[in-house]
Amino acid sequence: MYFVKINSMKKRILITFLTVYMAMSLAGCGKYNEKEIAFRDQGIEAMDAEDYDKAIDCFNKALDCSIGKVSDLEIDINYYKGAAQYNAGLFDDAVTTYSALIKYDEDNYKPYFLRGSIYAKEGEVGQAITDYDAAVAVDEKNYLLYIEIYENLDALGHTDNGLVYLKNALEVADKSANAKYYKGRIFYLLGQTDDAEKLLKEAVDKDIVEARLYLAKIYQDRGDYDAAQKLLEKYASSEDVSSEALATLGDIEMTNGNYEKALGFYQAGLSLDSIDNMPDLMRGQIAAFEKLNRFGEAREALAQYIETYPSDEAAQKELIFLQTR
Repeated sequence: MYFVKINSMKKRILITFLTVYMAMSLAGCGKYNEKEIAFRDQGIEAMDAEDYDKAIDCFNKALDCSIGKVSDLEIDINYYKGAAQYNAGLFDDAVTTYSALIKYDEDNYKPYFLRGSIYAKEGEVGQAITDYDAAVAVDEKNYLLYIEIYENLDALGHTDNGLVYLKNALEVADKSANAKYYKGRIFYLLGQTDDAEKLLKEAVDKDIVEARLYLAKIYQDRGDYDAAQKLLEKYASSEDVSSEALATLGDIEMTNGNYEKALGFYQAGLSLDSIDNMPDLMRGQIAAFEKLNRFGEAREALAQYIETYPSDEAAQKELIFLQTR
């Protein structure tokens, strides 16, 4: 039995409420209400445990502590609250929260993007596009935003609408190394690999580390596995590598049947100080253990995963399977 479905080249459904968009890190929290911060932190812990009702209650208690003018802290809490409401299935409440954030955080693209994504999920494509357009207008050179909008719409069956955003991103006047990297990614998504390769090589020459990953994907698609492997190994050794990228590298190696290398990438991701995709890395590690017939370690890792994410029914079934091995 294979716990996690691995294929990095397949479309990744990206409804980004599963990732909390925070307004800021709130460094130097000393100027804020400590009780309010405590309730916020309890809410974050509840979200990590997928107890969204408790999280919403904690965020509401935190907001009840605020007095007078809306500060950065209240904005931060509302971003968390909106994500919790979405994950709890309270879509109308989440829309209300993001509508308020548009008023109080008007120079930020995030509330437009998040509210638009709810509309898209609910089939209100026209309203979604209105919000997505507003998000792009706020942050025109945020190429990842264009990509995320495309991936949301594509995952929901509105590919033609999503392609408009990718093509608009390519029209942005920007010759920076960062633009070359993201436009290379966009050309890759569009299937224009020659254009993608050209820009990604230029980005690599300008020390954009992430560009190596997508250039490696192009080489892998062509069957040039040696060239892809060299790029991947150099990329994985970079200090700038992200937990999400290491998960992607693990997925690639799983697809190629290189389970030991895949396990190394997943575990490298789990060892980072900053991890944005803990469930993906944990599931990947379990899958790699299974493929390597290391069932005892797979059981132990799966038990830890279930303790952290008890609502994952597939994981519960997988544990029953592993207990027989």
